[in-house]
Amino acid sequence: LHGVKAAAGSVPKRECVPCRLSTEINECRSDPCKNGGTCKDLPGSFTCDCPEGFVGSQCETEVNACESGPCQNGGDCESFGGSYLCVCPEGFFGYHCETASDPCFSSPCGSRGYCLASDGSHSCTCKVSYTGKNCEKELLPPTSLKVERVEDTGVLISWHPPEDAVARQLIDGYAVTYVSFDGSYRRTDFVDRSRSAHQLRALASGRAYNISVFSVKRNVNNKNDISRPVVLTTRTRPRPVEGFEITNVTASTITVQWALHRLKHSTVSRVRVSIRQPGDLEDRTVELNSSVAKYTFLDLQPGERYIVHVTTLSGLGTEDHPSESLASAPFHVWTRPLPPRNLTASRVSATSVYMTWEQPPAGAVEGYIINVTTAQSVKSRYVPNGKLVSYTVRDLLPAQRYRLSVTAVQNTEQGQVHSEPIHLYVTTLQRDGTAERRWSQGGHPRVLRNRLPPAFLPELRLLADHDTAEEPSPAPRFTELVDGRGRISARFGTSLSKSITVKTRSRQNCSTTPCKNGGTCVRGAESYHCDCRPGFKGRHCELACKKVPHSCTRLYSETKSFPVWEGGICHYLYKRVYKVHQDICYKESCESTGSKKTTSRYSQQQCSERAGLPLTRSQACRSTCLPGAILHAPGCSAEGWAGRGLPAPRAELPPAAGALRAHRGT
Repeated sequence: LHGVKAAAGSVPKRECVPCRLSTEINECRSDPCKNGGTCKDLPGSFTCDCPEGFVGSQCETEVNACESGPCQNGGDCESFGGSYLCVCPEGFFGYHCETASDPCFSSPCGSRGYCLASDGSHSCTCKVSYTGKNCEKELLPPTSLKVERVEDTGVLISWHPPEDAVARQLIDGYAVTYVSFDGSYRRTDFVDRSRSAHQLRALASGRAYNISVFSVKRNVNNKNDISRPVVLTTRTRPRPVEGFEITNVTASTITVQWALHRLKHSTVSRVRVSIRQPGDLEDRTVELNSSVAKYTFLDLQPGERYIVHVTTLSGLGTEDHPSESLASAPFHVWTRPLPPRNLTASRVSATSVYMTWEQPPAGAVEGYIINVTTAQSVKSRYVPNGKLVSYTVRDLLPAQRYRLSVTAVQNTEQGQVHSEPIHLYVTTLQRDGTAERRWSQGGHPRVLRNRLPPAFLPELRLLADHDTAEEPSPAPRFTELVDGRGRISARFGTSLSKSITVKTRSRQNCSTTPCKNGGTCVRGAESYHCDCRPGFKGRHCELACKKVPHSCTRLYSETKSFPVWEGGICHYLYKRVYKVHQDICYKESCESTGSKKTTSRYSQQQCSERAGLPLTRSQACRSTCLPGAILHAPGCSAEGWAGRGLPAPRAELPPAAGALRAHRGT
């Protein structure tokens, strides 16, 4: 059997030939393995162990080491004796060019982001609207951003998520950024992707804000990717006015006023005041400058209900995104009904006044309030008769000045509404009766009260004080005589044979200086009267009067509103509240100036000498006062001396000294 050397790369064939006995041959003797291969002899054959890079039965075939592409990042492979060498491009190194000297050299982030090399690798910071490791994915913004509700310190906004389903899966949430117009306030809130609304809080009232909402993709490096924003601009509501109140109501006007705080209302540019009647389709409004704090609505209908409210405005024009405050609690106000006309005092007596008037020309009057006012009191009476045109005021005092007023009353849902009162000033007569007469002939007393004479008149005799012969007088018609000081000096009864003595006196005039305390005497036909200085009263200005303060109470009523929620809607209920207000009132107090002890013009010794009578210690000089003067101990006031300006005073001793009289010599 002979081994036959096979062709390179083929398996050697074996053939059977006639067996011959021969010596064994070493097949490796001929060094059949090429390229450094190692030959191994086998019986009748051999094998070759090829070095790396060669193959074949005799290692005659060289292997291409670059065929597997071992070089990375664009490196060139060169094969040498079964091995290879990678020639690396710029920016890479390593056996296979696997290490980059500048990871961002190849611009892995493209134009969608910014590359950052770190520890042989890179990271991408994506531009707006992109996300992913190399910013290869587009990030879409939310849609349909709008304002749901505006408050004075907050805004509620809402939006829709991105329309694309894939884009919705990319985002982790939303970023809401709001910045004031002047840039002094900036804040960003993060909202989970499950939500599509957000409440902005802690805003300044009446200020404008730019609001932006972004889609957000969170990254592991804490660098979030955001979409383009969806934006809007809005302004918070300004604060409503403070102290809104009704200050005056007439039949045709309503006056309101309010207050604006310098700091809290600094963003208020205008104030809008509105009024309407319940049946009106729209308000009647006026816009005022923020410096104005009062306004009067004119040309209103009498006795009608009006609804008044006020709001504040911020922003000057459409481009300034104006906003309006919530309206103040509305006031329901009734204008006054028209007052009655032509109030007249038809009859006046000492204790009553009969008044008449004409009904108001329009409006439904339910009744009238009659007020009777003096300096000390006010009395009122309500007469529930809308057709009343006259009234008698009774129980008045004689010679008293009264202010009478009549007010029309109209009933409304909130109670009575009163018209402006119409006034009348009346002074009652001096005494009862209409036939007041004066009897002053011959210096006789005045007769002021006229009564019916009795059935049988007594005999009346008048006696003069200068030994005048007695003469029978005619039967008097009057039953009372009153002297010059208003005192009753005689009363006539029904008994028979009664007589009185009437002293005649000189006619009163200003020569005796009767007016006290600086009063001015004014002559009259039969007498005089005194014009008193301020602070003094009385017939002779003998009363010093002053106003004495004292505490008193006054009753006031006001209408307050109370908010009540019904069915999710805020309504206002109105209630009239009465308040008792402590006040200071004044009451006139008069005191006679003659009640104080005065110094007599003459001492006791002088009186004794001038009277020409010796006096003991138990005796005192008593002066005779002029008519109308007040007797004071030990003498009259200086103006009341009978002997004033005469050589000697007219004086008389006390009764204990006897009925002796000292008269002025004539």
